[in-house]
Amino acid sequence: MAAMLIIPIFIPHRGCPHDCLFCNQQKISGRARNNPARVAVAGTIDEWLARKGRRSQVQVAFFGGSFTCLPVGEQLALLSAVQPYIRDKKVESIRLSTRPDCIDAAVCARLLEYKVGVVELGAQSFNDRVLQTSLRGHNAEQVRKSFALLKKTSMQVGLQLMPGLPGETSGSFLRGIDEVIGLKPDFVRLYPAIVVKDSGLERLYQAHRYRPLSLGQAVALTARCFQKLTGAGIKVVRMGLQPSVSLAESVIAGPYHPAFGELVQSRLWLKKIRARLATVQPPQKLFIHVSPRDVSAVVGMKKQNIKRLAELGFSGLFTIVPNEEMVRGSIEYVVG
Repeated sequence: MAAMLIIPIFIPHRGCPHDCLFCNQQKISGRARNNPARVAVAGTIDEWLARKGRRSQVQVAFFGGSFTCLPVGEQLALLSAVQPYIRDKKVESIRLSTRPDCIDAAVCARLLEYKVGVVELGAQSFNDRVLQTSLRGHNAEQVRKSFALLKKTSMQVGLQLMPGLPGETSGSFLRGIDEVIGLKPDFVRLYPAIVVKDSGLERLYQAHRYRPLSLGQAVALTARCFQKLTGAGIKVVRMGLQPSVSLAESVIAGPYHPAFGELVQSRLWLKKIRARLATVQPPQKLFIHVSPRDVSAVVGMKKQNIKRLAELGFSGLFTIVPNEEMVRGSIEYVVG
């Protein structure tokens, strides 16, 4: 089945009542702030529908701002622009992101009325001290309450989390992940904090009052989070910010990598294969069958996993076998 087509409508920083320490949406999204009432929503939808191909499921997504913090009139203008496409069955539903302190029962009712199917809450952390330091303007209890309200509806609810914020430790973030597992969101996005130009975080960094996670630290922590979440049946739909030229040019420091998610997956493959190789007794050899789509992550960027396994003494004891019959993400070991 073809993947769902998600049509992006960007509303950078619109509705946000705070300038969070880590944020510069113009740099992150590559788009200047605009007035959503003037966004050519219909034109954007038509443009994407013209090239949807075989994809039968279509969703319109409002990205980059805090949608339900917008004035109600602006929310309705955007939502109403999508309704003709929903009535004509050209679009299935709407998804949007927002802040925990901009959700109440009336907001939930309005979103349902206008066929919103997915809401992503920007929680970032479940540590009140971290949220306060990051100038989020809300606390963890507001995340819990807004999440509970949304979960009572038929909408899917996701959480966006940001390891590496000021004051956050690996331990405190993992405790937050344990709380997330208890909430049972439909999905999670993990965006390790990076320092972007003209953000509050840049000012702290330049004053030597903030040290971001290194790339290795961020990959290791995100991998642990991924394992805990997926082990509990919770989908992790993205790890690392969506790469763009604007973002790459604006990064001052921190664990930015255009293929961050693959680095995490590669680390997980390495741990899994290393553990299995430890049970192989020479002259036995391990044939590792994986989907062709997984080979690059299994081997690692610049063959880092192969090199690391060689350093650990496993050189010549294994062969990676691309197997068309393997489902992506699965692995099969054959001892020969």
